[in-house]
Amino acid sequence: MKKLHYIVFLLFSGTAAWCQNNNSPFSIIGIGDIDNNNYNRTSGIANTGMAYRSDRYIIDNNPASYTALQLQFLHFELAGRAQFVTYTGDPLNDVSKSSKDFAIKRLSIATKVTKWWGTGIGLRPFSTSNYQLTSVKNIQGSSSPLPVQYEGTGGVNQIFWGNGFQVTKHFSVGLNLSYLFGSLTQTEALSTSDLQTALVTTRQFYLRKLYFTYGAQYYFALKKKWDVALGGTFSNKTDMNTQSTVQITNNGVVVPNTPLQQDGKYRLPGSAGGGFRIVKNKRYSFSVDYQYQPWSNTNYRGTNYTLQNSNRISAGFEVSNKRAVYKELYERSYFQAGVYYGNSYLNVNGKQLNDMGLNLGYGLTSFKNPLGAAISLELGQRGTTQNGLVKETYVNINFTISHIDQLLTKGRKYF
Repeated sequence: MKKLHYIVFLLFSGTAAWCQNNNSPFSIIGIGDIDNNNYNRTSGIANTGMAYRSDRYIIDNNPASYTALQLQFLHFELAGRAQFVTYTGDPLNDVSKSSKDFAIKRLSIATKVTKWWGTGIGLRPFSTSNYQLTSVKNIQGSSSPLPVQYEGTGGVNQIFWGNGFQVTKHFSVGLNLSYLFGSLTQTEALSTSDLQTALVTTRQFYLRKLYFTYGAQYYFALKKKWDVALGGTFSNKTDMNTQSTVQITNNGVVVPNTPLQQDGKYRLPGSAGGGFRIVKNKRYSFSVDYQYQPWSNTNYRGTNYTLQNSNRISAGFEVSNKRAVYKELYERSYFQAGVYYGNSYLNVNGKQLNDMGLNLGYGLTSFKNPLGAAISLELGQRGTTQNGLVKETYVNINFTISHIDQLLTKGRKYF
């Protein structure tokens, strides 16, 4: 991982480089571009959900929220994202480039096992690496620079098992156990000036490790119209086990004494965050979250880049359209809006990269129908064109399909 110094220099300096479809230039560093989105009901409020609780939806921002699920139901959710990105900056020779892709991002199943225990399992990405860069490289002993192409693919996935335990009437704790696993492939193709000879270096990294996240929520009613919830999460620092191989080929023929194999570690910092949510009349809610990660403690650095402590703050407002049925309120639809701002862990050319944007969301539900659907729009930008850097301007369209199935109803019918 630490051998990417010269690649990062080429990417973020004023040399000629450009991105092609499905790329993220930031994913060239470390284990790739870490995905901080939850792809659930909180997508429309900028993923502000550390204090969010729902009896119908799986809110895995905080594992303590599993205790809010309703007994006797099995909850299923599938989420995906369509992304459109435009890149600008000096390394692109002042020519805007763009990419687009679509991917399934999350699959989750959860249920309330007892009055005090809720649990769920799922699969979603932890990080992705996908880039393609073309530039030139000075070779010792050569009088002229040679064309070189860099490519990277892969990422880290997580299978997670979340559990929430209700300790008292107003207090719950949670534990999320994730297994992180995946692989990264990085290729450097160096060609002679006449393009007759190609020297290709391929590095492959295999990563795996257990990862724990702890959570807690405290919730209570304030008079008759207001409900308040406080939430927090915490993760330990984790050293991921890595295995790497290096193989060099010359015009398709493997160079003797390769591949080389090596074991190592990649450190993920711990994280801590907290938030609150206020609900009025069971219809209107306002939420705020803050999260912090001490990346500087990992001591990763290279040519023109270092890792710095990161933080993110977000806020969201939600309006729930409900109607009374047999003296109970049931949701029919909801509208959401949210904003976020964060300083990423990347500092390149002396500039810490930031990420900011806004979200809008809309969802349909019914107490008579087990199906629910939601869509959210995210508009944002990451990075800057200052100091010879690259800026991403992106549009994300997220969707979530949910389904509730009855388990042991003891004769009671809900749909």
